[in-house]
Amino acid sequence: MDAKKFGTFIATLRKENNMTQVELAQKLQVTDKAVSKWERGLGFPDINTIEPLADALGVSVLEIMRSERIAETEITQDTASAALTDTFELVKLQRKAERKSILKIAGGVAACLFLIFLIDGMGWLGFAMVYFPVICLISSIALLIYGVWRKKNKLPCLQTFVLAAIMLLIPIAVVVFLFLAGALGLAPVPN
Repeated sequence: MDAKKFGTFIATLRKENNMTQVELAQKLQVTDKAVSKWERGLGFPDINTIEPLADALGVSVLEIMRSERIAETEITQDTASAALTDTFELVKLQRKAERKSILKIAGGVAACLFLIFLIDGMGWLGFAMVYFPVICLISSIALLIYGVWRKKNKLPCLQTFVLAAIMLLIPIAVVVFLFLAGALGLAPVPN
C-alpha cells in the first residue's frame, strides 16, 4: 500500500462527504491528529478501523484498501487477492510498530535503572535480588500503562499485556524464593 495515495484518497472522500477531519475522527473514535497523519501519508489506520472508515466515507473496504474507486459491480479474484495482500502487509507493519514501542519502553526503563545499579555497585547477588526485580516491576507497570493506552485507542495490545505479566512474575518469584529460603532455614540468619 502506498501511504501517499491512501492519504490523498481518504482526504478526497472526506471532502466529498463534506466532513472535517474532526468530524471523521469523532465517527471513528480516533483523534483528528490521527486522521491528519493518514491524509498526509505518514501512516495507516489500525486494521480494526478500516471497516468503520469505509462505512463513514461511504465506500467499500476493498476501495479503501486499494485507495481507488472501483466502478465494477463484480470484484475480480485478482482485485480481492491484492486487497488481502495489502491488508496482511498492514497488519505486519502494525505488529512491528507495536513491538518496537514495547522495546523502547522496556529499554528506557532498564537503562535508567541500570545506571542506578552502576552507581551503587552492590555486586551480582545484590543486583539479582534487589535491582533486577525492581527493574522488572517498574517495566511491568510502564508496560501496563502503555497497554491500557493502546486499548483505549483501540490498538492491538495483547503482546504488551503478556510481556507486562511476565515481567510482573519475576519480582513475585524472587519474593517467594526469599520467603521459602527463610522459612526453610536455607538463608543466612543473623545471630
